[in-house]
Amino acid sequence: MPLPADLARAAASVLLTPAPLRQSPTEPEWRRALVAGAGAEETVAAAVAELRRAAPEVSVDLFGAAGGGGLWSLRRRRYDVACLLLTGEGRRGEKVRALLCGAPAMLARGASGQWYRVRLPAVRPLSLRWWARLCLAGLLSAVCALVALVLRGADALWVLSPAPPAPRPPGALEGRRVTFIMPTYNQRHLVDFCLPALLAEAGHRHRVLVVDDAGTDGTSEYIRQKYPAAQVLRLPENRGFAGAVRAGIAASDTPLFALINSDVQVRRPFLTPMLRWFAREDVFAVSSRIDLPDGDLTETGKVVASFSGLVEPHHLAPDRAGAILYAQGACSLFHRAQYEALGGLDTLYRPLYWEDLDLGYRAWRRGWRSVFEPAASVLHKRRAWMGSAHRRAYTDEIFLRNALLFVWKNVRDPRMLVQHVAYVAIRLLREVTAGEALMAHALLRAVPAAPAALSRRWRERRRGDLPDRDILRLSTPQEEGEGA
Repeated sequence: MPLPADLARAAASVLLTPAPLRQSPTEPEWRRALVAGAGAEETVAAAVAELRRAAPEVSVDLFGAAGGGGLWSLRRRRYDVACLLLTGEGRRGEKVRALLCGAPAMLARGASGQWYRVRLPAVRPLSLRWWARLCLAGLLSAVCALVALVLRGADALWVLSPAPPAPRPPGALEGRRVTFIMPTYNQRHLVDFCLPALLAEAGHRHRVLVVDDAGTDGTSEYIRQKYPAAQVLRLPENRGFAGAVRAGIAASDTPLFALINSDVQVRRPFLTPMLRWFAREDVFAVSSRIDLPDGDLTETGKVVASFSGLVEPHHLAPDRAGAILYAQGACSLFHRAQYEALGGLDTLYRPLYWEDLDLGYRAWRRGWRSVFEPAASVLHKRRAWMGSAHRRAYTDEIFLRNALLFVWKNVRDPRMLVQHVAYVAIRLLREVTAGEALMAHALLRAVPAAPAALSRRWRERRRGDLPDRDILRLSTPQEEGEGA
């Protein structure tokens, strides 16, 4: 049935963490292991063999072996590790009893052979603090469920309301001139890293516009003195990333604009391979390849996403051009008329994170693609500014807060909303009962902005829009030819 499957996926996303079978030699030795949850002999045999390779001294019992498979019998055996086999022919009763067998280490093995750590919520029934935390987790889960119910109610009202007028499609692209927009806030130390290469790429045909978001370190004055070819727009008050970009676009007049972070350095040729894509009318934005100084592939520019209860973006190897979920705001080229038709970057996510993903997702709703072009590249000094400007705990909370707001604003699929509520509730239960607070703090930050997210959700509704699941499917990169 679809609903139980969605709930199971939400639980798996929270409770299962991909991990090597043995993470470090400092872990306690496994002397006795229980394997449960599969009927296929080959699946059981493969799991037992992998366990014995990881811990040669371990004694492995199969569920239902001599001595019985009852819960109390299992607990008396004092297993060091319990292994659940997550296969299609899995036996639910075995898995439940294995989870309750009392083993201090809990593992799961997927059908593909991937091993996971199972992170169960803490259970301390004799602790008043634990009961208070459990009540808090339940209360916050109810708040999230209430938000989802309001969203579904608003969607139902929208269906009953008169159809809004069809949005006017943007006209044909007029020319290929580009304004490079670089938002900056107290990043004078990165100017010499970014601007020389950017000005060389712009040449005499294109513009470079630096938007100083009310910084206090003299960035504007430094740029005017050392790089007079760059234009500077200094804002009177801090507006966050989206507000600074919106101000820069309002001050430009070219049919295309590129967003460039101050911690990236463009590599020539940058524009030429990206401009070719705009011969296609359905292309909204093009993202370049991102190279990190140490060759790490955790950030490449080739972004896809899955849905676990939240949208989970991740990067693929930058081998081929193709469709992606969104073009990153650090190093991408955008169709200005389509951008304006979408209403631009949303300041709901202030001060940072998720603005570019939200923009790309809304473009896919209209059938306008974002694509990845590996022939254009930038060097990214990752977190060169972020790490010093904000505490890591704060940025983690803001990222998760905005992930919640993104779902409340954009996701319309009813099953995905159910999965979202289940994900938040299970994660709250796991974190709060263990004394962790990331999801709780993020939810408390998100709830005051829920009315604004609902207002934008209503405004974004259009009949005939691309469904959420189709967006995630179509934005997965496939091999394509060059951009015409």
